[in-house]
Amino acid sequence: MPPFYQSRDQMGFTPLEVLVVLIIIGIISVIVIGRSDIGQTDLLAQTEVIKSHIRYAQSRSMSSDRIWGIRCDATGQSYWLFVDGDPINQKRDLPGEESDTVDLMQYKLTLTPTTLTFNHRGSPCSDNNGEAFLASNLSLTLSAGGGATTTILVTRNTGFIP
Repeated sequence: MPPFYQSRDQMGFTPLEVLVVLIIIGIISVIVIGRSDIGQTDLLAQTEVIKSHIRYAQSRSMSSDRIWGIRCDATGQSYWLFVDGDPINQKRDLPGEESDTVDLMQYKLTLTPTTLTFNHRGSPCSDNNGEAFLASNLSLTLSAGGGATTTILVTRNTGFIP
């Protein structure tokens, strides 16, 4: 029998069939890898946004003779900027935000509930009035729904955020 008349069982897969299978595997892997990274990307991006908001509060305190701070509510689902030691009635807009309160639930994230203020020298404090200096470095944990977390460290005395 001539070679082109051999039965299908003896020939194996054609190069076209192998190529189609590899393309399908590639497409599926791109979709799976792409979807698994979305939560981590939001977590890392929002961590940098919160760091910049804390730095903003500190710079406002140093450029004025007022107490500025960031407060995260008891549920850890939102935070806001405030001034003059009044986190309820003296909310201010944060740069890049559309309202005076940042809603972390839209990213499915939670933040350690806290009040962080800065005195006129930019020193971090744990009370609303900017008088109780941090006794140790402050660690704020930002958590995603899938269990991933990042930590924001506010250095005592200086307020440096690495």
